Amino acid sequence: MNQTAPLDQIAIELVRNAFHSICDEMAESLVRSSHSPNIKERRDCSCSVYDVAGDIAVQAEHIPIHLGVMAGALRHILAAFPAAEMAPGDVFLVNDPYYGANHLPDFIVAGPLFAGGRMVGFGASMAHHTDVGGLTPRSMPATATEIFHEGLRIPPVKLAAAGLVDNNILTIIAANSRLPDERMADLGAQIATIRVAQSRIDELARRYDTDQLRYALAEIIRRSEAATRACIAALPDEVWYGAAAADFGGEMIPLRVALSHQGDRLKIDFSGSGPQTNSPFNSCLANTLACVYMAIRITLAQGIPANAGMYRALEIAIPAGSILNPVFPAAISAATQVSYHTFEALMDALSAFAPERVLAGTGGGGVFSFGGTNPLTGRLFAYGEALGGGSGASNVADGESGMIPPVANLHDTPVEVLEMSLPVRILRYELVPGSAGAGRQRGGFGLRREFQVLTPVRCSFQVSMPTHGPGGLLGGGAGAPTRITVTGPEAAPLSITGFSELSAAAGTVIRVETAGGGGYGPPCERAAPARAQDRLYGYGDIHIREAQA
Repeated sequence: MNQTAPLDQIAIELVRNAFHSICDEMAESLVRSSHSPNIKERRDCSCSVYDVAGDIAVQAEHIPIHLGVMAGALRHILAAFPAAEMAPGDVFLVNDPYYGANHLPDFIVAGPLFAGGRMVGFGASMAHHTDVGGLTPRSMPATATEIFHEGLRIPPVKLAAAGLVDNNILTIIAANSRLPDERMADLGAQIATIRVAQSRIDELARRYDTDQLRYALAEIIRRSEAATRACIAALPDEVWYGAAAADFGGEMIPLRVALSHQGDRLKIDFSGSGPQTNSPFNSCLANTLACVYMAIRITLAQGIPANAGMYRALEIAIPAGSILNPVFPAAISAATQVSYHTFEALMDALSAFAPERVLAGTGGGGVFSFGGTNPLTGRLFAYGEALGGGSGASNVADGESGMIPPVANLHDTPVEVLEMSLPVRILRYELVPGSAGAGRQRGGFGLRREFQVLTPVRCSFQVSMPTHGPGGLLGGGAGAPTRITVTGPEAAPLSITGFSELSAAAGTVIRVETAGGGGYGPPCERAAPARAQDRLYGYGDIHIREAQA
């Protein structure tokens, strides 16, 4: 039986949790139904629910970069397709970063949700597709100089009308991928998430009418905005500055940020950051905004549900033409690598008034991709992943080891899955001794992974932090940089220190040693028991002696 009385605060919280469960179930459906290891194993996907205006209201605890990007992508869909003309079963698709997406492999699929014949809001998923064309397998070409090199661009399009999928669009997508069957399966899994969300809305509609559900979503957003503004208003009247340097193959590109507030509105200004590059090492506007949202959420607005309400309390200035907001048609596939450094600059600024909540710089290996023809099947294959490293230390704990950076929050692909799915053998998979940044709390250790390709492949390396490891905070030391070495069957080892591509013969071994995390606080303050444990990983005494000297 439908309720007719206005929802009280308890009912609103119950509805919020119901929508949160919907997001979780959408994600589980996507993971279990997809075919690519990138989604099924690494969980490179996220889901969320929006209100009727396209403002994000509820999101699952998935990938922070995805969720921040999705916060604005639906606005571009609504600009092309008015909500008043939408019907149950409609589904929309976009992947173009210049229309609010992240980079071309990330497909955003969204659809309206209805109750009682009226729209309640929208459900959406974002998933990283393994290959969408471009210069190299996996669509992360290191030598791209414009977005046209990186794959198929899709502005907002209607993928399905009243439940009927447009096969013409599917045909175009399949024709532009080296893995067309996988693309169709993964895209079908994303479409199915909208149906999952709609079925759960149908169940909620048995308890609450459409106006109540719409009111609840609006109230969820309003409460987050009020709580965030209260936190901002309590800040001292100061300006906090943060800085980091984005390591582009040894060229250190400055990132600058200044934080201040006027009343209950926080101003975040990235003026002074370096210019966009003639490479994929650029962060699209949506990606940079997502970094800001995450940084504010874990520091200033800790515990407040993240949604459009929190974001409304922020005034963000990012100069056009900078590495954090490049101008079309700049290449953009390495946006996530830039985000590691963006997050580091924000943590540097936020450490001035929230030192107990910030993280030191987090390491990672960047993106290593390869592909070719599988000799067993005669079909093309493509593989790649953002390799984990050591996370940055905090005020209360050492950094975690072998973790995908917090802005990504992914899993590594299991060795068994790689070796069963691809012509590759994993020779080593372990932590890198001595890679953690020194500190009262040390950073996490990076990962060492050795790939031996069993067939000729084309490789693309978008190397993160190849010459300078992630920085420490408040006296902590930097982590070790990323090291990648390629050794052919009859060739001397080759070090990869930047964005590059190469062809590798069968039997070639690619060793990836990812960056360790930065330390927090002076190393000389590290407790003796912790030093003893550190010796197991080749860390401790040497750093302590250097700090004391």
